Amino acid sequence: MVTLGLLVAVVEHERSPASYSATASVAFQSGTLAEAALQVASGGGAEPQREANTEVLTAHSTAVASAVLKQLSIKASPKELLGDVGVETAPSADVLNITASTRDPELSAALANAFAEQYIAFRARTQLNGIEVAESKLSRQLAALPPGSAESATLSQSIQKLNALRAVAGGGATVISRATPPSSPSGISLTGTAAIGVLIGLALALALIFLVESLDQRVKTTEEYEHEYRLPVLTTIPQSAFVDAPASKRVDELEPYRILRTAFDFAGVTRPVDTIMVTSAVAAEGKSTVAVDFAHAIALTGRKVALVELDLRHPSFHRHFSGVSKSGLTMSLTGSAELHEVITHPIASLPNLSVLPAGPLPPNPAELLASAKISELLTSLANDADVVVVDAPPLIPVSDAQVLIDNPVIQAVLIVARIGKTTRDDVRRARAILDLHQVEPVGIAVTGLRASRHYGYGSHYSVSATAPPSSGSPSAPRGADGRRARRQAARKRVTAVERP
Repeated sequence: MVTLGLLVAVVEHERSPASYSATASVAFQSGTLAEAALQVASGGGAEPQREANTEVLTAHSTAVASAVLKQLSIKASPKELLGDVGVETAPSADVLNITASTRDPELSAALANAFAEQYIAFRARTQLNGIEVAESKLSRQLAALPPGSAESATLSQSIQKLNALRAVAGGGATVISRATPPSSPSGISLTGTAAIGVLIGLALALALIFLVESLDQRVKTTEEYEHEYRLPVLTTIPQSAFVDAPASKRVDELEPYRILRTAFDFAGVTRPVDTIMVTSAVAAEGKSTVAVDFAHAIALTGRKVALVELDLRHPSFHRHFSGVSKSGLTMSLTGSAELHEVITHPIASLPNLSVLPAGPLPPNPAELLASAKISELLTSLANDADVVVVDAPPLIPVSDAQVLIDNPVIQAVLIVARIGKTTRDDVRRARAILDLHQVEPVGIAVTGLRASRHYGYGSHYSVSATAPPSSGSPSAPRGADGRRARRQAARKRVTAVERP
């Protein structure tokens, strides 16, 4: 935009014909000769600006322009000639500056001088006419008076003064500076024009940026997400972490989820966060990938993790885990299969990660998610696992996620938000939905950032080293106490093994 402004300014400057300006200055006196001779106060003497404006209009009148045309023998109309001439008063002075601008420097000077001369001539003619009118009026008054009276003598003296002023009519205006042909064109130089073009281009660019920013309601910073959601950002996940590979091959991209795992461990000190629902405001913010890799990161600590797909409209676990069958949660709910029959362990080195895919899609997802069987299923999974991660639908498009938030088994909510995807209106609507429910979200995982640096810690983690003992060990305690004991043991293993 700046370059365009510069280019347009330069082209316009080169295309515009050169114009030469010349100025003649004329000093004028307020009032008229007749008034001065008769010692009568001018009707406009108390308004000097008004008198100055009258002189400007007089100098720039059609009568003066017609006289200039005759003087210079120019073939043009008075209106055309007046378009080349400007008249203005000098600040704090009874002086008219008459400026003529044409393509010919000689003509410009001639025009300015001719207008000054014809203005003075017109003013003189006007004064003579005023003297004649005043003399005629006094003569009529004198004829009506008896000879020899005092009044008659006074009028005779006034008539004599008017006759004496005829010789100096026009002396109330004088050319104090004649115009000379200019040596260079008037107006802004090429450098000045280019500078103005740059400034205009810059102003237009800034205005365009402001307009685009005002129309673009997408959230572009983590600080905006924190402000609009009124929640802390627990981790930021670069776009480079969203690789097109199965979950088992994404170990090197799990560092953001290890940070997220630590944040949830700290949150678990003050409130239970063992059953976590992962959702977002709208679709395509990366919630399913976050749910899968978050569960993967937790499982690497040795804790038993159940990953449940409750997005019954657009399931995606088949893209993250190879070998996931079409059977799943909905078959267990309808009684077509037992729960343990539809649970899979897709990562061989992590038998403590259980995955429950959605299964065949039902015609009524919201009603199914609101049923008591969902609560029973989640309770059963929570009793057997240390952490249950639920991949839920987005909050705004459908009511499914809102139904799940009201489920008493859900203890925590993680919001996933993508930079440059979610609009401010989407975030505010999602926050309003969350405010209607009792479960307060723990925080936000922001996705889609440009990676400023690579984590580079993936090669230091050993999946096999963190694999827990078989879940079927008879010594493994059950229930809440068992989950706490397993979490403590898993954290000790993280300290000893997983930290670089």
